[in-house]
Amino acid sequence: MVHAQPLPGSPQPAPGGRPKRPMWHWLVLAGVAALGLLVVGVMAVIIVVQLLGRGNPQTTLEDFYDSLATTDCELFMDSTTEEFRTGTGLTSCEIFESELGQVSAVDYEVDDRINRQGYAIFEVTETYSVEGQQVEVPLRYYVRRIDGQWDLDGIELLEEGAEPIT
Repeated sequence: MVHAQPLPGSPQPAPGGRPKRPMWHWLVLAGVAALGLLVVGVMAVIIVVQLLGRGNPQTTLEDFYDSLATTDCELFMDSTTEEFRTGTGLTSCEIFESELGQVSAVDYEVDDRINRQGYAIFEVTETYSVEGQQVEVPLRYYVRRIDGQWDLDGIELLEEGAEPIT
């Protein structure tokens, strides 16, 4: 049996009988691997941004109180839901400024907080003065997560002996 001899200048088989892979083959594999790592890296960055951009519902509560203290309509609109504004009648900046222009600073303290499926519920004690006397009012705030942002969705006046949030 006669075996064909390789042509001069053609790739010589590697020792062991297998031909060597050409250089372009390794470059393509390296390019595909680099592209895969790039995709994984981009996905990791997107996940981290999503986790860090979730916001803090307590910041929304602070923004709400700041908007009342400074009569900042834009901050009020950004920190409340449409339903809340409709329910309170504060649907425009003109109404907001005329109704709350005379509100003085209200001190508040967060007594309790619990998270429930898209809501953060805060029990807050407001303290303010009426005709020189300190008044404390216990309230429950419902802050809802909508489209990645926390917005104040409701306020409830707590009666004596009200059930605590659990």
